[in-house]
Amino acid sequence: MSMYIDPVYPDKLSDPRLTNVADKWRTLNRQISDADWHGKPVTKAQRDKLATLRQMVRHGKLFTPNF
Repeated sequence: MSMYIDPVYPDKLSDPRLTNVADKWRTLNRQISDADWHGKPVTKAQRDKLATLRQMVRHGKLFTPNF
């Protein structure tokens, strides 16, 4: 009998309860860039979310919980 509990998910990337901040930042950055390129409006909320994600990446927060 082992004294450790085996993890449900082998790593953080496969855990559906976590969001990869860098991937989310890349996706939103691409969407905003494409919208700007095509002359479509981008909301302040989207730009604020992008800034928040950028700050999280810069501070080394790689994953965030989904709740």
